[in-house]
Amino acid sequence: MKNTLTTVIIGLTLLSVLLVVSCAAGKGDSVQCPECDNVTELLVGTKCVPIEEVEECGPDGHSHGAECHCFSGQEPTAIGGKDYCLQQGCGGGDADGGEMEDVDALACEALEGAAETVTAADDFARFDEAHADLGKMIALSLSDGKPGFVHFEAEKTGDYAVYLDTAGTFDKALDEEGHELEVEMLGENPDCADKLPELIHILVTNDSGQVKPQVLQFKSGPARTVKLFIHEVTE
Repeated sequence: MKNTLTTVIIGLTLLSVLLVVSCAAGKGDSVQCPECDNVTELLVGTKCVPIEEVEECGPDGHSHGAECHCFSGQEPTAIGGKDYCLQQGCGGGDADGGEMEDVDALACEALEGAAETVTAADDFARFDEAHADLGKMIALSLSDGKPGFVHFEAEKTGDYAVYLDTAGTFDKALDEEGHELEVEMLGENPDCADKLPELIHILVTNDSGQVKPQVLQFKSGPARTVKLFIHEVTE
């Protein structure tokens, strides 16, 4: 009996150790990255991909006009007469090994839930009366025959994605002083194109260390409600 009890205790102890090791080796695991030469091939995800298959400003960025905007804050690297934003880590995460959010999917999911109703200001001078939280679906009510203004808050320089359920209503993006921001029209949300037909990236510059309002202006037209979802781009 004593030997049987000892065997059971040893077995349970070994099982506990195995479970701890298994958990430790799971979520916190780092992916072993291949060493790409960054001349004929670049790291994309967890593989070395021929450089001719990588778009300019990729794989960790995209172009804003004639310039590259790198998602992880790195400077573009010139290779063969083109600029690239070299990937800093491996495994589809950030440079610290974190998991990246699928913002397209988040927007589609948010559309299925309840939306927060916000009435747009009809004058830029009163944009602070209409606020849109990041990461929430907003039902923005626009007045008849007047432009609409709504603001969101940005803590830092970066790209912010705006998804709309009605194409052709967005006019421009402005900072709090009325200076126009750089925008990129990217078509529809690829994950639910029929429901969110307009996707806009807005480049925000904010190195102040403080939260700053960024303003979306909508075109004048008939009274209507437009659903929008705003999220920082975390590619």
